[in-house]
Amino acid sequence: MNRATRKKRTGSKSNATQKSGLFMIWMLALVLVLTACGTGGGTNGNQAGSAAQPTAAAEPSPASEAQAQASPEPQTAAAYPVTLTHIKGEYTLTEKPKVIAALDVKFADQLIALGEKPEGSVVAGTKDEFPEYLSEQMAGVKVLGTRDEPNLEAIVALNPDLILMTDFQEEVYESVSKIAPTIVLDFYEDWRDTLATIGTITGKQAEAEVVKKAYEDKITGLREQLSAKLGDETVALIRPRPEGIRVHGPEHRTGSILYEDLGLNAPAFVQEIKDDTSVEISMETVADVGADHYFLLSDDLFAKEAEVLASSPIWKSLDAVKNNRAYDVNSTLWIAYYGPLAINIIVDQASEALLGAH
Repeated sequence: MNRATRKKRTGSKSNATQKSGLFMIWMLALVLVLTACGTGGGTNGNQAGSAAQPTAAAEPSPASEAQAQASPEPQTAAAYPVTLTHIKGEYTLTEKPKVIAALDVKFADQLIALGEKPEGSVVAGTKDEFPEYLSEQMAGVKVLGTRDEPNLEAIVALNPDLILMTDFQEEVYESVSKIAPTIVLDFYEDWRDTLATIGTITGKQAEAEVVKKAYEDKITGLREQLSAKLGDETVALIRPRPEGIRVHGPEHRTGSILYEDLGLNAPAFVQEIKDDTSVEISMETVADVGADHYFLLSDDLFAKEAEVLASSPIWKSLDAVKNNRAYDVNSTLWIAYYGPLAINIIVDQASEALLGAH
């Protein structure tokens, strides 16, 4: 961080017969000192805010945090102009956008992780409410419809400077892009890459790196603990749905958190899921998955299907179920958000369940 130095002026002594000249010199020195102080106060600090999970080495001092809150604009001015490359081409930001519309909840998660928040956001489910884990930070944020059906009128009313969306909403891109400059990112993009883009948009690249490093440090420690605890034991991620029981593979975004980030072992059945992110099986073939541990995904939408599976004799006959190694988790949280805050919760819940297993 650049710090301005204050220059100190001192007048020279004169004899008693030159009082008038001394007075004029003293007044000139006072003006110079006040001018130097005013200049220094406007240039202190180059970083605004603090990241969601800073490491000790990157944690700012209380003084620098106070300065960041007092004068955020000079701190981020140096980050612009910046040109962003996205699915639809390139867009150059000449300044930090003040009103951002997020058409995927993961963008809200990403922004909040960097100490920012959108002015408006879609919701992931059918209810007009933001996820519980973000509800406090999202106070005052306008609801812009759902991820599946963004509300164009609400977006227009928000009058955004920038709209963030994914190719999942390709059908509404033409309409949305006429409202405000629109950046389109890959729906399946790794959250770390998205975080880097959000850091560039908000002028918080350094904070984005801190959040990323905190996560990497966290999973490194958990991998060691889980490996020592589980050994060769395997883990599967399944989700009952009306059309069948969905088994998620290593290429699935949550699957990659379990199998790549946490280093968990997938059973042979799951390892064979290579051409897609999941496969669907029938109730009769659940035993074929052959996992030592199961994460059972369910939510309000498919609660009935999850209950049918949980009460079935086939499910109850599995060794993992009989030994209390099947864990109920919320599918909306585990598969719908994909920002660093949500992913940290997934990692915490998974590791707590497995490390506490018998």
